[in-house]
Amino acid sequence: LLFIHRGLGVESKPELQRVLEHRRRDLLIKQKKEEEEAKKLQSPFEKELLKRHQRLDQLEKEQEKQEDHAPEFIKVKENLRRTSTVTGDEKAA
Repeated sequence: LLFIHRGLGVESKPELQRVLEHRRRDLLIKQKKEEEEAKKLQSPFEKELLKRHQRLDQLEKEQEKQEDHAPEFIKVKENLRRTSTVTGDEKAA
């Protein structure tokens, strides 16, 4: 009863757990600040490169989705084209 009266009931966390949570929270805040500072320090060229990279990734994902929905005979035909161009290039060399 004394513990409950003082506020040290079952719901209070041990001191070690509170300290660890506080450290994790501080670490996350520090990482977010560093990321924001890094974004601010990027040159316009780096920003454009990042945008281009993100656009290319998005286009690749869209192509993969389209390929997944394509019928099987189209996939086989594309594979045949790839192998025929590779063997044709090898013969020419």
